[in-house]
Amino acid sequence: MRLLLIVLGFLSTLPAHADEWWLWVNVDYYRKPPWTGSVFMGAFADAVDGSYGQMVSPRVKFAASPWLDLGLGLSMFRLENTATHDRYDQLRPELEINPHYNLSKQVRLDWRNRMEWRENQGAPSTANRTRHRMQLAWTLPQPLGPLTRIFASDECLMDLHLRRPTENRLVPLGLTFKLTASMDLDVFYMLDSKRSKAAWKQ
Repeated sequence: MRLLLIVLGFLSTLPAHADEWWLWVNVDYYRKPPWTGSVFMGAFADAVDGSYGQMVSPRVKFAASPWLDLGLGLSMFRLENTATHDRYDQLRPELEINPHYNLSKQVRLDWRNRMEWRENQGAPSTANRTRHRMQLAWTLPQPLGPLTRIFASDECLMDLHLRRPTENRLVPLGLTFKLTASMDLDVFYMLDSKRSKAAWKQ
């Protein structure tokens, strides 16, 4: 079993302050090429407005070719605001088409494309969106201690009902550490920009 732990927070060189803290854990429970089965679990807390959320998502991935992965997922999400005591649940079927390219022996480009059908509690209809993330990763020729990889990414989230992008998640720098033979730790800093009706806010 392969365990991938992803912590979205602060790099040690940045000031110890954040608007949001994110924690992601992905556990691969089945791996028999071309199939992979996993369970994704996530949590986040907003230090500004007091909201927090939890998510669990079983997922299946199929390697359709050496350069293309296909995926299915079903995410169950709960969001709660401790200040207003508002709470709602979301059910989110997902479909992914993810090409990837090895630009060299150490450099890889991943392009994740996800369709999400978001069924929000109390909403009369689904709030569908697509997500498109480009990630460029460099695997070190020789590990620097536990450090094995450096990466950066940018993700655009498109609201299909509004017909425009509503969120952008930029990761200018991320680091991958090999903790054990079956566990990796990713630490990165993310700039999350959200668009209202009038303007973008970061």
